[in-house]
Amino acid sequence: MKIDIIDEVAEKLDLDEGQLLEVLAIALYKLEKINGVQGGKITNKSEIEFHGLLGKYGQFVNYDEDDLDTDLDNLKDI
Repeated sequence: MKIDIIDEVAEKLDLDEGQLLEVLAIALYKLEKINGVQGGKITNKSEIEFHGLLGKYGQFVNYDEDDLDTDLDNLKDI
């Protein structure tokens, strides 16, 4: 997929292509449309590196009580 941004908007954004991909990936992640692995793929980073980007943009990892319960259950099986 290719996304075209008109020059006027691109100039106002003052973001390079990598930064724009980061913003897009973080927005999709916060909307729960993608997960951390997919966010990493969009930004050419690992999942851990992508989670680090969230902090750079003042965002948090999507992790709720159900995720914690699942992780604790998985740890019991180890």
